[in-house]
Amino acid sequence: MLGLVLLPVAGAGAAVVILWVAAPAAIAGGVVGVGAGGKMVRETWVLRTRGITVEGRLQRSRRGEGGSDLYTYAYVDGEGVRRELTSPDGGGERADITYDPADPGTAEIGRRSPGLLVFGAVLTLLFAPFLLAGVAFVVVGVVALVV
Repeated sequence: MLGLVLLPVAGAGAAVVILWVAAPAAIAGGVVGVGAGGKMVRETWVLRTRGITVEGRLQRSRRGEGGSDLYTYAYVDGEGVRRELTSPDGGGERADITYDPADPGTAEIGRRSPGLLVFGAVLTLLFAPFLLAGVAFVVVGVVALVV
């Protein structure tokens, strides 16, 4: 906010002020996209490399928000702890549950396809320029204030 006042006073042009105003939106969009893609890549990679698949049994199903069906499966992990997983995937009485033994909270029904790994990487690469551009817009504004 202070930059919007100081930039015109420092003699920065309208283009610099516009970049300064656009910077938060570009950074926010970049962070959200890169974060979502990075999480998808990480979870998919972890489950594909060290995931353990066990059998889960359907405990209940219900209608979720937005009208989609949600299925809750119970399974026992390698330590003998009973866990539950709720997901829109599934529907049968039994399903394969793949979980991360180092982080049992990371689990899914079945195994993720290599396509999800690629999609996460593409999502990250698509949004990284927004993040970088937002940071560059801030740098341009700061340089205009200093020079």
